[in-house]
Amino acid sequence: MRRISVKLLFAVIISFLATNLIFILISRLVLSRYIQEEKMNVSAYNLLAFGLISMAVVVFIFVFLVLIRSHIRYLKEISEQVQKISNGDLGATIHVRGKDELAELSQNINKMSAQLRTKFNREREIEQAKNELISSVSHDLRTPLTSIVGYLDLIKKRANLDDETLDSYLYIVDSKANYLTDLIEELFDYTKLTSPDLQLQRNEVDMKRLLQQVIGEYEPILKREGIDVQTSFASESVVLIDVEKMVRVFQNLLENAKKYSEKPSVLEVNQEIDEDSLIISFRNSINISEKLEVEKLFDRFYRGDESRTDANGSGLGLAIAKQIILLHQGDIRAELQRNKLTFFIKLPLTQESLENHK
Repeated sequence: MRRISVKLLFAVIISFLATNLIFILISRLVLSRYIQEEKMNVSAYNLLAFGLISMAVVVFIFVFLVLIRSHIRYLKEISEQVQKISNGDLGATIHVRGKDELAELSQNINKMSAQLRTKFNREREIEQAKNELISSVSHDLRTPLTSIVGYLDLIKKRANLDDETLDSYLYIVDSKANYLTDLIEELFDYTKLTSPDLQLQRNEVDMKRLLQQVIGEYEPILKREGIDVQTSFASESVVLIDVEKMVRVFQNLLENAKKYSEKPSVLEVNQEIDEDSLIISFRNSINISEKLEVEKLFDRFYRGDESRTDANGSGLGLAIAKQIILLHQGDIRAELQRNKLTFFIKLPLTQESLENHK
């Protein structure tokens, strides 16, 4: 890298040499003539010397400015772009020229501008997501709250209510209240998962054993719903995960299968190794809705229809599952073939596990 100080020193030397050369030439031409003619007195000589020195200074400044004019223009360009950035034109860039400190300064300003634009866009996306979340939550809270208030008002008035009707109203109020509790808890969990300050408590875990444990706990519940579970697991596969959060993913997918599977039906859970990744799949038969959009299954509050009733859950379960998988540098997606809905989870294997499978 050519340092700008070297360039400036070079410009000073060139200016000095050019000034000396011009000064010597003019001095010889002027002074030699006056000396030969012996017509110059001391005052005239001093005046002439002052004029020559002044001319030398002017020549030095002129030559120096000519040599550094490109740097001056570059500094002006940098200043203009910085002013644009300060006025809100985030992402404005400076054309990098050369390999000196000014070029390095330009690169740093460009990097800063890009980072500011990225940060600003990220904050705008967060603000938009927050507004959408507030809007969705308001809608989801308002519906059951309105129902609770209505039934409580009827109970409070006790107008022509027999015991059976009263019990029915109390059951509805209780179920709506439980739904609100679950919604608030899931919303709180989702908010924590999207926080940039979240730290995962990772440990090396054999995924086969973890899946067997979670499915074993859920299998009686699924069987009561008419859903049999079939599993196929690869040999020992070690992954680095936050166990508590990964269990939450599997529970959400199993709960999703319990709610939306055809009854009776079979839930297939498979685990296999694909190169450097572990692939886990959950496949079940579902009652297909014409309004089901697979690509939106992981969106917050998406339920496959526009009714948004509490019977379909909070609509946050799959969004939470996706966020957890992304935090583990993995991927989760869904595929629908006829009436078979499959969720695929992809997680990176540990180096030890990869070596064991070579």
